Amino acid sequence: MKNILLILSVMLLAFSGCKKDNFYDKFPPEVLFYEGSQVENADFVTTTLDAGVTEWNVKARVSAPLQLKEVQLFKKTGSGNEELLETYNGFQATSTPTVFNLVYPLTGITAETTVRINAVDLDNKPTSRTFVIKVTP
Repeated sequence: MKNILLILSVMLLAFSGCKKDNFYDKFPPEVLFYEGSQVENADFVTTTLDAGVTEWNVKARVSAPLQLKEVQLFKKTGSGNEELLETYNGFQATSTPTVFNLVYPLTGITAETTVRINAVDLDNKPTSRTFVIKVTP
């Protein structure tokens, strides 16, 4: 009887250890745009430049429960083609591999411009978020 209980206990332990769900597997990276020195409004996804202003500092906090793998910044002006501006990677070598504060000075804005950030974590979970810069005529 002891042998049967021992065998059942070993089998139960073996099967329960096969698949462990990671809490963080459920969450993809997050991208939050901001204007000041930190994220103040999670719904900040558009701004309108004053007449004559052609520059905007794109600021975003990109984070992932797991480490970030890659962050890409794209720009699309009007109905033109989307262009890749910058690719960031190598987050594992930083002191904060789960958070990246992106600051990119965008110049020459003369028409409505859409900025898109794609982020991927080490599990290849992607996320994408856009920001629209409008121009006062």
